[in-house]
Amino acid sequence: MIRLTTASLTAAALLSSPAAAEGIGINSAASIGANAYANAASVYPRTREDERKWLLQQLEAVCRSKLRSDQRRCDRAWRIIADGYADLQARRAAEAASAATDALKD
Repeated sequence: MIRLTTASLTAAALLSSPAAAEGIGINSAASIGANAYANAASVYPRTREDERKWLLQQLEAVCRSKLRSDQRRCDRAWRIIADGYADLQARRAAEAASAATDALKD
């Protein structure tokens, strides 16, 4: 009987709340966190340059660590960066060669 009374009082309180009157669902922890992140992101929007700086700060922090796992992560991250840079340079060289070839054809 006590459980039924408690449940009915809880249901009555939820249904009579302003959120129910306005048709707003009760926020879960996930939606509260998402809303807080969205508000912070709208107040402090990151530009590409800010994102690069933040990522490099995180990478430097990992590389400064003395843990072996962090050192492996650091080495792997720098290998990925170097590979990406090499691919970028190769793509730029191919585009330049293609542009030069196209200019000769015209």
